[in-house]
Amino acid sequence: MAADPQAGEKPLETLLRTRRERGEGFPRIALLLFSVADAALLRRSIEAIPAALDDCIEELVVVPEPGAGDLSSPLRELAPERRLEIRIHRTPGEPGAGAARKSAFEYVLLRGFDFAVTMRGDGRHPGEALPELLQAALAEPGALVIATRRMQRERPEVRLPHWIAHLAATAVQNRLLGLRLGDYHSGFRVYAARALRAIPFQLNADDRVFDMQTLVQCRALGAPVVEVPLPPSWKEYPSSPRGLLHVLRFTAAALDYRLHQLHLTRSGSYFVEPDVHYTLKRSPTGSHMQIVDAIEPGSRVLDLGCSQGLLARPLRQKGVEVTGVDLEAPRRLTEDLHAFHQRDLEQPLELPTGRVFDYVICSDVIEHLRSRTEVLRGVRRYLKPEGRLLISTPNVALWFYRLSLLAGRFEYGPRGVLDETHVHLYTRSSFRRAVEQAGFRILRQRVTALPFEVVFESTGRSRLVRGIASAYHALARLWPSLFAYQFLLEAEITTLDEESTERP
Repeated sequence: MAADPQAGEKPLETLLRTRRERGEGFPRIALLLFSVADAALLRRSIEAIPAALDDCIEELVVVPEPGAGDLSSPLRELAPERRLEIRIHRTPGEPGAGAARKSAFEYVLLRGFDFAVTMRGDGRHPGEALPELLQAALAEPGALVIATRRMQRERPEVRLPHWIAHLAATAVQNRLLGLRLGDYHSGFRVYAARALRAIPFQLNADDRVFDMQTLVQCRALGAPVVEVPLPPSWKEYPSSPRGLLHVLRFTAAALDYRLHQLHLTRSGSYFVEPDVHYTLKRSPTGSHMQIVDAIEPGSRVLDLGCSQGLLARPLRQKGVEVTGVDLEAPRRLTEDLHAFHQRDLEQPLELPTGRVFDYVICSDVIEHLRSRTEVLRGVRRYLKPEGRLLISTPNVALWFYRLSLLAGRFEYGPRGVLDETHVHLYTRSSFRRAVEQAGFRILRQRVTALPFEVVFESTGRSRLVRGIASAYHALARLWPSLFAYQFLLEAEITTLDEESTERP
């Protein structure tokens, strides 16, 4: 095999070549310098950045510390030596590290940059490593790139207590977040602007815990976290009780996210909006697999609100032909759909088919609609006389939400029972009544367990998770109004509309 002509190329050379090749299509990069209080240290930080990198960075934004002296004059003196567009961005009041980052990130998004580099301007972060970080960011669009300090015990600058504390804290944080990172505390990072737009960073702490919270938010978003290993030549925090407090609070932030996932607490900081809003749940106690199991092989199915066609693949494996309907065709619409019709379900449903479907699926859709009764009446025109409606919706009277109301908490979010796009919430009785009022007779009621595979981030095949889900499912069947996460009804039509009336 021929050798790669770019093999062995240094990161700076690769970055500059990419800059030349892409031209105007090269990403817009803002370099944000924080912790700036001394002009001499600021100059040292800038001088450590390779001068050749100036062609890749559109703006260098200096964020002064409260009480910092005059920085304008030193920066004006430096400007002729570098090809950098330099700005000073001041944060109102007496901001902490997190508050300064919030303000700077808002500036980055307002100006339409593609990447934001966070770097200390006090000489601590090795500016010469910046090409490696930027190259990693370009190679993995949308990722959070972190300059990771490699804590090697044999290095003379690594003290034993510091090494032990770093390993212990990192191990706990990895365990809590399900990651395998080597350094959660480094503030030398590259953020993709599209990730920043999707996370509520303004809700984060105003101090250094902000860095951990943004990492956790990227983790919740599903954005990759990429590490660039560097020598441990700097400390983010002083070796003091205050530095230890930062580490403990970072760990507490990871624990807070895990409790949020378990629904023991709910934090708006971790309500993020991933690219793909819905995913197929493979647990046999969830609504997706119960719907799949309820459909006979060889049937024809109309899936209302099909999203990207989650149910089409497992149904196709049963020889089922699925026609999908949704407001818009998602970017990742599955090829397993037999046909797709773009329709607004708030409008009367008109499809180029007759009464040809054995089943109509309405999986977690009715709660999103204002004209829900009209939609259910409309689907009767497409069901065979012996056809079945399979319809599911979340249970707002779930025990957890009852306790939340007692505690004065009722938080909407991007998914789940309190999805912020829901316009109507149902109890068991109100859901059954809505289906019956639309001209259906309920034949069977199923219930689902809590989505433990989501809580524990399982594939749905873990024995432990499936055991927990099965035990909970038994409890939900015993007392559905209190413990069911969702209700799934199977119903038949009670009238064939105009076909049921004819002239004598």
